[in-house]
Amino acid sequence: MGRQIAREVERKYPMYRDPGVVEYISELGGRLAQISDRRDVRYRFQVVDSKEVNAFALPGGYIYVNKGLILASDNEAELAGVIGHEIGHVVGRHGAARLSMMYGYDLLATVLLGPNPAFWKALVADLFGTAGLLAYSRADESEADELGVRYLYRSGYDPGAMIAFFQKLLALQKREPDLLEKSFSSHPPTSERIAKVRGDIAHLPPREGQIQDSDYFQHVKARIREREERKSRQ
Repeated sequence: MGRQIAREVERKYPMYRDPGVVEYISELGGRLAQISDRRDVRYRFQVVDSKEVNAFALPGGYIYVNKGLILASDNEAELAGVIGHEIGHVVGRHGAARLSMMYGYDLLATVLLGPNPAFWKALVADLFGTAGLLAYSRADESEADELGVRYLYRSGYDPGAMIAFFQKLLALQKREPDLLEKSFSSHPPTSERIAKVRGDIAHLPPREGQIQDSDYFQHVKARIREREERKSRQ
């Protein structure tokens, strides 16, 4: 199912074709995936050519990061926190559960047995709707947050970066709500959610030398900005 949906997503939405940026996201996501709780999945990471702040995961380990999310992150730990959260959705099988709830096992089995491009196009058209595949429940978001914190910590990153990014999203929602993709704004990081993440972090053993940033991240971010500036001058 994930493969079929991913094909439609990549037909419908513009992908960011800079190999250096895509390679960086794949490397960062791959490191987080290697210490996740579902390592049997072949994770695939792509960058969407959109200024909106967003990331999303499809069933089967297909994870997409908007260029707007990279630009909105102040450091690598913040970006890693969002990617870790999306890996958490894959680990929790939240996308597959949403599909099953929306369409039923019988219909999905029938569609998978034979080619039905119209079905997948219709599904992707509603992918980011408030009632669509990515409109996860509060429990799903809480689990993905908890797993994201766990994967940041396991990878050596400062898990507090997730709180910093959530606070940034809250501010952005008030200041420039149009920059938030619907799938982010449909489940905003509320103060209750931030408090839960803070509690998850408090239960972790103290660790010195946690990673906040890297030159690689700042190089990639600068590369995107330079490309955006060139486009705006054309």
